[in-house]
Amino acid sequence: MNDVDFPDDQNGWVVGDNGVILNSKNGGETWQRQICPVEGSLMAVDFVDNKNGWICSRDSILRTTNGGESWKIKYSEDLGEGRFRDIQFLNKNIGFVVGGKGYFGSIGVLLKTENGGETWQKDSSNNLPTLTHISIVDEQSIWVCGVNGTILLSTDVGLTWTKKNLNISPSPYLTTIQFVDQYNGWACSDANYLLGFYRTTDGGNIWIQKSRDSLYFLGIQTFFFIDPLNGWLSTFLGGQLAKTIDGGLKWEYLPEDKAIVHIYSFYFRNKNLGWAVGLKALNFKAVGVILLYRNNK
Repeated sequence: MNDVDFPDDQNGWVVGDNGVILNSKNGGETWQRQICPVEGSLMAVDFVDNKNGWICSRDSILRTTNGGESWKIKYSEDLGEGRFRDIQFLNKNIGFVVGGKGYFGSIGVLLKTENGGETWQKDSSNNLPTLTHISIVDEQSIWVCGVNGTILLSTDVGLTWTKKNLNISPSPYLTTIQFVDQYNGWACSDANYLLGFYRTTDGGNIWIQKSRDSLYFLGIQTFFFIDPLNGWLSTFLGGQLAKTIDGGLKWEYLPEDKAIVHIYSFYFRNKNLGWAVGLKALNFKAVGVILLYRNNK
């Protein structure tokens, strides 16, 4: 399972390998499979409400307008050894897809739609590296990260992009970025996990690298922040889950499960309700897993 999204507390979608699309109508208690028009791995999913959603596979973009009762391919591209990696929408009309194409995805791909994903246009920027993840706060705060420590910001709904410098050497392969408002954001690297975890509180002008505690050695697979203080992460090594209540300065690890769980995506509606998807080892096999978090205190 590669990605999870819930546009409200009850309706959610999970996508994964082998064209798997799962839908829940009861907050993740039970799941039903939906028919997918492609057979390969599905990388990311995004819904703006319980009807309108999009998925990017390795080389295609899918759209539904009826809650996944039917999915249609709206865009495909031969990306060679590359792939699409993330898809995010600002609203029902404007959305973005990032990835890489060519030899091991060495050429960055940045697509934008203004008509709900019916058609897509390539960004005219030259010499983009592979891009991996998108975070949308509002029209003036759209972020993208990628290899070589790449962090891009658009303040005009993707018309132009400004590069923000991490000032970290060697440059990390950034895999996840998230902003919860125009000032507070985080980025991490799982491929170069020793290079770690970064935080900004001034809108990306200055990034502070996470200190060399246990996170430094375990690395971060992915993370999700609910607000500037409360967040969750999954470690790159060991598949541990951890929680922070101070913006990522300190993390509290959950007790280890007997079966190692590797989380690839989180989504939280608030501090008390969230989901995580990935895989776990079971009888020497890797199987998909969906976790539901509830705090009724």
